[in-house]
Amino acid sequence: MNTCNKKQTEFYYGIGKEIVKEGIFERFPDLIPAVGECYWREDGQHKKMLLVGESNYFDDKDILDSDFRDAEMWYKAEDAKLIPEAKKVLVNNWKGQYPTFDRVYEVMDEVLSAANIEHNAYLLQEAAFYNYFLRPAYNDGKHKGFIPQDIDRKVSGVALSGIIDRLNPDLVIFLSKNAYDEFLKYVRRNSLQYGESLIQFVYHPGNHFSWYNANGKAKFEQLLKEYWISK
Repeated sequence: MNTCNKKQTEFYYGIGKEIVKEGIFERFPDLIPAVGECYWREDGQHKKMLLVGESNYFDDKDILDSDFRDAEMWYKAEDAKLIPEAKKVLVNNWKGQYPTFDRVYEVMDEVLSAANIEHNAYLLQEAAFYNYFLRPAYNDGKHKGFIPQDIDRKVSGVALSGIIDRLNPDLVIFLSKNAYDEFLKYVRRNSLQYGESLIQFVYHPGNHFSWYNANGKAKFEQLLKEYWISK
C-alpha cells in the first residue's frame, strides 16, 4: 500500500512502468496532480472532485530546450530534453488566478456559497486538478488544442487511470471535450470500470463562446450541485 501523501511525487510512482520505463511520474515529476487541502472534507460537506484539463502549451521559443514535438523521445529517450527549468512553474498543476480558471473558481464559489459551505478563497484547495496529456501541445499560431499520437493516447490513459485508482474521486469533470473523448476511448479499449466514480465533461472554460453554452458553465454548475455537494 502506498503510504505517501497524495501531494508527494512518490504517491504516483509506479504508474505506467509498462510503457515509460522509469514510470510516468518518475519521468515527469512536475506533472503530478494538484490535490487541495480540502479535496477530502473531514466534515463531509462536499465529495472528492478531480478536474481534468487538456494540456500545456509550448511554442517556437521552447523548441531548442525541449523535445516536446517528438512523442517517442518525450516518453522514452534517456537523453531527451523534457521540461525546461523556466517552464516548470507554468506546467505545474497548481493553477492560480487567471481568466481560464477564474471562470471555474467562480462557479465553485457560487455553488459552495449557495450551500452555506465555508471554503478556501483559493478554490483549488477544495478539489484536485490534472492536465490529461503529458506532452505539451505545440502553439504555432495556426492550430488549437492537442493533436495526440498513439503513444500520447496510451500514456495519458494509463496515467489518468492510475491517478483515479489512487485518488479515488467521486466526481471527475473534464474541462475539455477532446481529452474526455480520448479517455473514454481508452476506457472502452481496456474494458475499465470505475464503480461509483462519475466521469463527465464540460466545454473548455478558455473558450468564451463554448463556456457560456449549455455544455459549459451551466452544465458545470449543475454537476457540482448534483454530484459534488453532499446531500
